[in-house]
Amino acid sequence: MYSTLSILTGCGLVVSLIGIIGTCVGDPRSAAGHRAPATPFTVSEAHRAMQLHRGCRADACARKGAAFRTLVAAGRIVPDTRADGYSM
Repeated sequence: MYSTLSILTGCGLVVSLIGIIGTCVGDPRSAAGHRAPATPFTVSEAHRAMQLHRGCRADACARKGAAFRTLVAAGRIVPDTRADGYSM
């Protein structure tokens, strides 16, 4: 059969994937966390938003999009115009 370690490892992977994927899909109550900020991000706030919304697409998540544009304006990110959704 399966060892306890392999079962726990598999469960850990599933929980991790759910955490990453769940940041942008599913629960409509979390939609508020994906809205654009009321005031423009600082560069450090934009970096943090990009980390928190790493599972989101910049063209589908207003918060990540705002963070992305802030980092582009600050010269911290140079968008690849060939990449879908990142040539904002």
